[in-house]
Parts: sequence; C-alpha cells; structure tokens
Amino acid sequence: MSQPLTYRILWTWDSWVCDPFDAESYISEYKRLIDFMAKSGYNGLVIWGFIDDRHGGEDSAKRIAGYGADKGIRIMPGVGAGGYGGFVMTSGHPYNLRTFVEKHPHLAAVLRHNPQETTSEWLCLYQEESLEWLREGAAWLAQNFEIGGVNIETNEMGCIDVCPRTEAATKNEPNRLRYAASFSDLSIAVPIIYEEVKRRLDDAWVTYATYEPPWWHRQEDSWILKGIPADAIAQWNVELEVNEQMVPPPVKHNVALIHSGGWSYHLAPFPPIWAFTQYRCFYPNLEEARQFAQNVHRSGFEGYVLGNVGSPVMPDNEIAYLAYLAFTADPGMTVDEFSREFIGRLYGVKAEPFVKQLMLTQPGVHHSVAHVYRDWSDAEKSGRTKDQLHKATQSSVEDLEKQLKLAQRAYGLASADGQRRLRTIIEVLQDYLRVCRLSMS
Repeated sequence: MSQPLTYRILWTWDSWVCDPFDAESYISEYKRLIDFMAKSGYNGLVIWGFIDDRHGGEDSAKRIAGYGADKGIRIMPGVGAGGYGGFVMTSGHPYNLRTFVEKHPHLAAVLRHNPQETTSEWLCLYQEESLEWLREGAAWLAQNFEIGGVNIETNEMGCIDVCPRTEAATKNEPNRLRYAASFSDLSIAVPIIYEEVKRRLDDAWVTYATYEPPWWHRQEDSWILKGIPADAIAQWNVELEVNEQMVPPPVKHNVALIHSGGWSYHLAPFPPIWAFTQYRCFYPNLEEARQFAQNVHRSGFEGYVLGNVGSPVMPDNEIAYLAYLAFTADPGMTVDEFSREFIGRLYGVKAEPFVKQLMLTQPGVHHSVAHVYRDWSDAEKSGRTKDQLHKATQSSVEDLEKQLKLAQRAYGLASADGQRRLRTIIEVLQDYLRVCRLSMS
C-alpha cells in the first residue's frame, strides 16, 4: 500500500518498550519494533530515554541507531531542551540535564506552578550558558550516533520558566503562561539544536513539540514560530481535532500527533520503570484511527505521530499501528474493508468476523472497567489499601465475559498466527475479569 504522507512516526519512551528494563531487552525489543515498522510502512521512530546506562548506555543506543538506519527507519532521540533529562538520562553524564544544572544551579528555571520550588530538573533557556550547553549536546549527539533526526521538547506546562529574564518573552507572547508550550522558548532552543544537527546530518528530521492547542486555536502568538528554520517540523497535539476553517499554519512543515497510538505494554501489568500511560490491556480503537486519518488529510498535515507507543507484540497495538497506516493511505476505506484485508490476514478468514466484532466492542468495555483494572493491578504491586479502590459493576463483568467467549470462539476458527495473537488477548481478558471480580468481593 503506497503511503501519501511524508512523515509516519512512532513516539516512544524506552520504558514502554523494554521488558525488562535492561540492555538485552532494549536492543531486542527496539529491533523488533523497527522490523515491524520497516515491514509495515513507518519511517521515523522517536525514542525518549535513547541513552541510559540502565539499558546499555551509549553502546546500546549506537546499536539501535545503526539498526534503524540499516532498515530505513530514522531513529529520532528525544531531546529535552529544558527538561526530561536533556540529551542523556544517565545521572553524572555531562549531557544529562540534572547533572548540568546541579553543577550550575544559577541556570535552574523558576517554575510557573511553584516559583518557590528549588529544582535541578528544569533549565532556564534565557541564559547564554544554557544555550551553549544545548549547542554542545546537539553537536555531540549528531557526531556520535547514526540518528535520522531529533524530537525536541522545551519546558512544559507548570514547568515553564518565569524567572525575571523571561519577562520580555511573556509580554511578547500572550499565551506563554496559558498553554503547555512556550513558543518563545521553542524559538530560542530549536534553532540552536537544528543548526548543530543539520550541520552534521543534512537530511535529518528536526521535529519540535508545540503541544496543544493546534495553531488554528492559537493564532495570537503562532507567528513567533516563524523564527524557527523553515524545514524544521512542528509537531502539534491534535488528537481528534480538525482545522475546519483551513487556517494556514504558521510554519511550512507540520505533523499531527495523537496520543492513542498503542496502550498495551507486553504482558506485565505495568512497565518496570516510570510510565504514565502504558499498562497491560486490550484496547483496540479502529474507529478512532479512521477518524484521525480523515482529519489529518482535511487539515492539510504532511504526516502524523502516534504517541504512547508500546510493543507490537500486543495485538491491540499491532492492529492500531496498521490501522493508522491504512486509513491515512486511504481515508475512504471503511472499517469492514480494513478488517477483511488486515484482520483477515492476521487471524484467518474464518475468524475475521468474530475478531472484528471483538475489536469494535472492546473500547466501550475497556472504558467501563479501565479505572478498576488500573487501580487493582497497581494495588497488587504497591500494597495500597483496597477500600480506597474503585469497584466493578455486575454489568461490566458480564460484558467482559461476553468478550472472552467471543475471543474463545474466534480462537477455534483462527489460523495458527491468529491463535497466537488470540492467546494473548484471552490472557488479558481473563486478567480483566479476575481483577474486576476481586474488586467486587
């Protein structure tokens, strides 16, 4: 299937893909994801936590970058130009942000949500020493790793800097303290990183996070982004919004991000290291993928980014990633057409109608029990008192039982590969049921 959109990117944190959180898993699981992407039609992979000694440090990162390049997948490390670790997650590394700020405490940001808080996690971008560190870090990253680009984020939401040096920027940018990203901060940090990366890698994709809202809701100060190099790529958190009035974007290259990429994390209830989204579940959402694809085309984006990406080993992740590719390639495709082509291929023709029904019904069932499932799975891990937790309803349990029976029926009709996938789905549905029944006992 030909792909009309230039940018087809998956966005990950390392802990959402590693299982367990070590070098062997980091390399093997990211190679598995890269293989899937190359086979299916994606071309860019954002990795936050790209370099971390807990999973092999620079050596593992070099191996993944090289593997991606060999497979035609651009590896795009997340660069925290103000937070999120900077260039390297390892404490003590010269390009780890916390390490740098601890050595230079006068460069710490003053946080919007709590100006009295002392922090070494966030950097003030309005001092020359900070900008020189960004320049050096970007040069080091581009020189030493076979990357295909970067994904830049600056200070976010309550961690936007409000020190006295930012007063002019705040006055110039009406929404600087209103939304999740400061366009002034981006206009300072992105050109520096862009220049160092592109000087060494002239075809690199330099993307930067504008967060939300998209430009058609933020026209008062979107002009500030014009100070960023024209071939850098703005990443907008669009979710299911659409540019109804076709308001022209403030910059040349734009991609739409949706956070509903893939929610499942292998077969562990939660990742081994921090993660605020991924947990074990079964949450395919084909209708949402189709709507997003149509909106991307209607709004004039050149591509898209799927956030919250976990392993394609999980069947709901796998089908979601394929659905976004299929529906953006052909926005007129129906869910029935998609099911016949893709679900039929993965699960077998005889099982296809039952798996389609299972996947179309599951989002509603998942939403009815997700809070219960997360609560009790976490309680089993953390030892929280159980009377503080949500409880499932009898109707939710009955809906889960119907889904489990449907999956078991499909299993009997599925191909060998389909049965492998359905075994995973059945295991997860059984876990939903176990947790929900426990919550009612």
